[in-house]
Amino acid sequence: MIHILQTILEQAHAGYWEKNFVDGTSYLSPAWKGMLGYREEELEDSIRTWQSHIVPEDLDPIQNEFEDYLKTDLSQPYEADIRFLHKNGSIVWFKCTCKVVEVDLKGKPVLMIGTYFDVTKSKKIETELQHTVDRLALATHTARVGIWDFDLIGGKVEWDDTMFDLYGIKPQNYHGAVADWERSLHPDDKERCMLEFKQAVSGEKDFDTQFRVVWPDGSVHHIKAIAIVQRLASGKPFRMLGTNWDITKHKNAEIALKESYELNKVFIEKAPSAIAMFDTNMRYMAASQQWLIDYHLGGIEIIGRSHYEIFPEIGDDWKRIHQECLQGKVMRKEEESFTRLDGSVQWIIWEVRPWYISQNVVGGVLMYTADITALKRKEFERSKLEEILTRTNEAAQIGSWELDLETNTRIWSKVTKAIFEVPEDYVPGNEGARFYKNEKERKRAADKLEESIRTGKPFDLEIEIVTAKGNLVWTRSVGKPEYLNGKCIRVSGTFQNIHDQKQRELALQRTLDIMNDQNERLLNFAHIVSHNLRSHAGNITMLLTILEESESEEERQEVVRYITKASDSLMDTILNLNEVVSIQTNKNLQNTEIVLREYIDKATRTISGEIQKYQVQIKNLVSDSIRVRCNASYMESILLNFLTNAVKYRHPDRVPEIILSAAYEKNRLVLSITDNGLGIDMNKNGDKLFGMYKTFHNNRDAKGIGLFITKNQVEAMGGRIEVESKLNVGTTFRIVLL
Repeated sequence: MIHILQTILEQAHAGYWEKNFVDGTSYLSPAWKGMLGYREEELEDSIRTWQSHIVPEDLDPIQNEFEDYLKTDLSQPYEADIRFLHKNGSIVWFKCTCKVVEVDLKGKPVLMIGTYFDVTKSKKIETELQHTVDRLALATHTARVGIWDFDLIGGKVEWDDTMFDLYGIKPQNYHGAVADWERSLHPDDKERCMLEFKQAVSGEKDFDTQFRVVWPDGSVHHIKAIAIVQRLASGKPFRMLGTNWDITKHKNAEIALKESYELNKVFIEKAPSAIAMFDTNMRYMAASQQWLIDYHLGGIEIIGRSHYEIFPEIGDDWKRIHQECLQGKVMRKEEESFTRLDGSVQWIIWEVRPWYISQNVVGGVLMYTADITALKRKEFERSKLEEILTRTNEAAQIGSWELDLETNTRIWSKVTKAIFEVPEDYVPGNEGARFYKNEKERKRAADKLEESIRTGKPFDLEIEIVTAKGNLVWTRSVGKPEYLNGKCIRVSGTFQNIHDQKQRELALQRTLDIMNDQNERLLNFAHIVSHNLRSHAGNITMLLTILEESESEEERQEVVRYITKASDSLMDTILNLNEVVSIQTNKNLQNTEIVLREYIDKATRTISGEIQKYQVQIKNLVSDSIRVRCNASYMESILLNFLTNAVKYRHPDRVPEIILSAAYEKNRLVLSITDNGLGIDMNKNGDKLFGMYKTFHNNRDAKGIGLFITKNQVEAMGGRIEVESKLNVGTTFRIVLL
């Protein structure tokens, strides 16, 4: 019987091997060798040959597992999926089934036989599905999408971790019931949501809705929900699988501004396989254990019974196939569905071929099948999940991308292409530089990608691109590297259009800048009022003191004239300050053209009392022809501050001297004010010179505000201040104006 099965398996191109433990001989069928791309004479029949073609890193684990099996109950078969190296260098997957068929008196194995079937395609499908799942998981994690799974029969609702975050509920407070979700609904949305839920279950409409949930802390959040309902062949719903994601930002944006998971992993079962042998009347002669498992025949005696008796639902089409194979034809199909007697649908890969008693004499048929029903269900679920993901991404404008570092190829999803405004048939290449705003942005993106590949860390980058149509769009790119054997082989992630959100952020920042500028101007103005009026008040007070101390009428009349001029200057200052108020109110600094020398003389008159008291020598070397466009109030304040500072910080051992001059340098007017006063230690205080409330001498009248105000006034007019000073020598301030 074994030799008949051997012949049948060889004719069926299924791999067959046997091992004799007594004489140490082995046999590898031509079909086994052919499955690896070799002719029979190219490989010897030995365990060594078998071992040499196993993928090296799999050899030790397989040998250890096989040796452990030999120590167990040998009445049970050994099964394993093993990777082998094909002659062309590729890797092929074989499903290995073997069993000890003869033992000695001590129960030790004498003869073991086994079969091999190529399941490479099934394994490839599993890998592709897993890759799809990983990509979906990354996308949903990035987009913070929650996944829920409702068992409509058992009444149990499972949530992933993100769902708890979206509802503000702790896992220990969740009971897995619809009531938990219902309690979280906003009172105004509850009736509608429950109706939509029932309509989805009944099949009246898809579950694609939005609603509000109230967290335990009382805060309200907006949720977008999409779900699919799975049904039995009878149409009865048994499962509901859906997604939730927080769209509160989007909803708030509709009122104020409008805005941006993890999918539960999709479990994929291995594709099972089975083999059975029939005679010419389609009666069972032998069947593998996997066949019995796949077709639920456990405990049923099938040997000698007709295949059509066991499966009365088999139709004429299949019977015709069987007859053609009994005539010597080999037939195969990659996938086909069968409706069983109980109404269930089974998907299988099948191959039917004749087996021969002798040359040209058919003894029956050999039928090989692999039940891929679970795989097909997973494919259906995957397509549904991908549909949900696509709709989710389109709503959130989130696309996916992938960079294969081994082939240097790129893949963009439909949404990603839409963000870049390229056609749907566009194939991304190495011309990515065209989409960056400038070389700096291109280098920043390239550095992020390179760092991620080098360190294995994900990256999250906001960058402005130029689309194929020339539009500037703010985007967010999130990527995660994938490693194999310590080498980065792929980087994949998501690409999101955040232009509207970014524009709102920039608009808000501009508003804050305007507010800060206005606040700064208001503070500056307050200091100007305080500083300027104090200067005038101090001058008038000093002149009044001089008036009281005057001994002659002539001296008193002279002081009265100075007081009158000081009063006039005070009135001019008040008028200018009123103008500054108007300027601040209008948010625009109003400039007028003035004769600089006249304003220097005016400032000198304002402090004439101090000049007379301390015998200050002022040299105004500025030409009458020099005119400057500036804010008059600011210029008056600037001149007064530098002149009063020069007097205030005069050197006690020499006559105070102040020199003012002006000249054009590189088309800009430079006003220089030089004194021979105490000077400033620039090494010690240079960096604090223009700070608010910073003083550098022990003068009790020093307020530490004058230079701060002056610097802000000069900069408000588009100028800048430069300073040179030496301790006990003097100071020169250079005011560079437009």
